[in-house]
Amino acid sequence: MRSPSRRRFLKISSAAAAGSLALRSLPAWSSPALDVAYVPPLAVFGYAQVQLLDGPLRDQFDNNHRLFMSLDEDALLKPFRKREGMPAPGPDMGGWYDDATDFNPVDDFHGFIPGHTFGQYLSGLARAYAVTGSKPTQEKVHRLVRAFAETVEPQGKFYVDYHLPAYTYDKTSCGLIDAHEFAQCPDALDVHWRATQAVLPYLPEKALSRAEQRARPHKIVADTWDETYTLPENFFLAYQRSGNARYRELAARFIEEDYFGPLAEGKNVLPGEHAYSHVNALSSAMQSYLVLGQEKYLRAASNGLRMVQEQSYATGGWGPDEAFVIPGQGLLDASLGTTHASFETPCGAYGHFKITRYLLRVTKDSRYGDSMERVLYNTIAGATPILADGTSFYYSDYHFNARKVHHRDKWPCCSGTFPQLTADYGISSYYQGKDGIYVNLFLPSRVSWSQNGTPCTLTQNTEYPAANTTQMQFAMSRPEAFTVYVRIPAWAGAKSYLAVNGSRASSELTPGKFLAVQRTWKDGDRIELELEMPLRLEAVDDQTPNRVALMRGPVALFGIAPIPARITRKQLLAATPTPHSKEDWTVQTDGGTLTMRPFASIMSETYRLYQTVEG
Repeated sequence: MRSPSRRRFLKISSAAAAGSLALRSLPAWSSPALDVAYVPPLAVFGYAQVQLLDGPLRDQFDNNHRLFMSLDEDALLKPFRKREGMPAPGPDMGGWYDDATDFNPVDDFHGFIPGHTFGQYLSGLARAYAVTGSKPTQEKVHRLVRAFAETVEPQGKFYVDYHLPAYTYDKTSCGLIDAHEFAQCPDALDVHWRATQAVLPYLPEKALSRAEQRARPHKIVADTWDETYTLPENFFLAYQRSGNARYRELAARFIEEDYFGPLAEGKNVLPGEHAYSHVNALSSAMQSYLVLGQEKYLRAASNGLRMVQEQSYATGGWGPDEAFVIPGQGLLDASLGTTHASFETPCGAYGHFKITRYLLRVTKDSRYGDSMERVLYNTIAGATPILADGTSFYYSDYHFNARKVHHRDKWPCCSGTFPQLTADYGISSYYQGKDGIYVNLFLPSRVSWSQNGTPCTLTQNTEYPAANTTQMQFAMSRPEAFTVYVRIPAWAGAKSYLAVNGSRASSELTPGKFLAVQRTWKDGDRIELELEMPLRLEAVDDQTPNRVALMRGPVALFGIAPIPARITRKQLLAATPTPHSKEDWTVQTDGGTLTMRPFASIMSETYRLYQTVEG
């Protein structure tokens, strides 16, 4: 029999309160409901305020939205119902998601983390509703929250003998926060509090590194893989959304001072750590800075990301075999011949977008946009779609003989971050400051906002990065004076320029900075940006200068097999666009023609990111 508190809890209204477009879709990290120590100078637009137009990135978002709308709700809820001893109808999802007994950390991940990505699927759907306003999507989010609530008991059984309680709770937390914030689910925060009470008995007294977990008694090695150090971000967000000071206390409890302290002092403690979760933890450092106001957390986040970038591939990806390497020993180069698991792509890109978004908003440093863009076009834009049975793209492969393949297990972690990230493309593209708007990503898109009370729309049309130009046009009911800040990438060549209504802007264009264009804007005004994209070579690391990737603007060009035995730097830098192709480039070598192709255009062909060069 269900407890009275649960019966009372389930008597909720099925109608969500209506809100304005901007408030309905405003990301939780954008405008805190409570006073915090620091408010970033740049704000994120609401999800509904930025619409992707037709193109590959919009297709990714739409594909994910359709897929997760089609998922069987009983199947999604089955692990929770089953572990609580409730009737659990519906099919099994398969893979990591099932509640099963055959998991073996050596060779069988079936049933590894039952229900682990439920919160991420909920989050992705809530964000998709905020983008599209789709009523069926909102209704699905509400149904899932109500049904999940029935499985949540503060003294429940779900986390008994569960390998990664913090890991799964953190994702559930995010999903419930987003269901409340973006889908106006009226009971989501109450469910969140109950879910928090349910997991607390299974959490340690503080954030534990994996080494600390291994040093403590455990049944199997998988029990040492939990990620308590990522908890503060969502605890702080829950505090800001609910006003419950207990969440703030929990966030402070799980700040990993042994990680952030050395990073704040410039000490690289990344080597050997699990890559994605420790990049994700940098977002907890940023929330710690924003809420608590202690500048050391900002230093930890910025230093940490810099150290990640210093051991990144030319694609912007990082973490071969899901671990950071010791810098200065040629280990990134060594990974090219030892692993096909070069970059955990949907998860890594999601974490990378989050931390660069935080830091860009706080610092207004355009180089964080450069970093975001590099990861976008060279990793996640080339991820193959999740299949209906949960077969997922997981690793980008930078091996000497690389191919795109699916992960061996269905419904892995990357199936959860993928829909969240594709919903975030729009809000990562533009930011609002006190004196105007910042254009960060060059995507076919439309952003709408109010400037001094005047409704404004900026529409961006582009085939970037295949083309080196983008055009933006205003629609406004009356003229308004404000500044448009346009990111000029650090790699932009000397021939780059920006024009307004056909006339070159008088402001100096400096690569690696935002270009400020201040004027009274009126309906129909146009901005044209042309970026020179000189070809350049980037070595895999300082220890291996003859192993290089060919870059054009933000895009890494991959060699398509067969790869000639001898290639020179001069030959790579003399690459020319391939006739009748928008994406391919051609390199003439002594051994024949080599085709170079962006990651997003690669299908089943064998490819190579880094070429060994002479000269």
